[in-house]
Amino acid sequence: MEFKILYGKESKEDLTPDYKSATKFGSFRIGKNAIYFPALFAGTKYIPLDAIKGAWVRKSKLSIKGCCAGQIPVFVLHISCENDQNHNITIDREKDAKQALKLIKEYRPNIASTPEELVATK
Repeated sequence: MEFKILYGKESKEDLTPDYKSATKFGSFRIGKNAIYFPALFAGTKYIPLDAIKGAWVRKSKLSIKGCCAGQIPVFVLHISCENDQNHNITIDREKDAKQALKLIKEYRPNIASTPEELVATK
């Protein structure tokens, strides 16, 4: 299995066991070592958990185009990494977003939980 890093330092250990045991949340997985974004042909991309400086969930809306144009509510799991790199994961259900955040905080308890906390740590 091929892994490609998005942010942080590339892992020297084999990530396959962590990936296989990671908790699935729709299009991504959270393991003890990383957040994984599987892709069929491009290899699985990942963010090492030790590169994460902050994580929080915020409400948002997704615009829909077509005959019934409008907006649907979604939740965004915001991941703030070192070197001011950020990654947003759109999640349909609030329950899943909160569970994903809880798991990240379980593995990385000392990260910032709000943008204000993140700014205060700089």
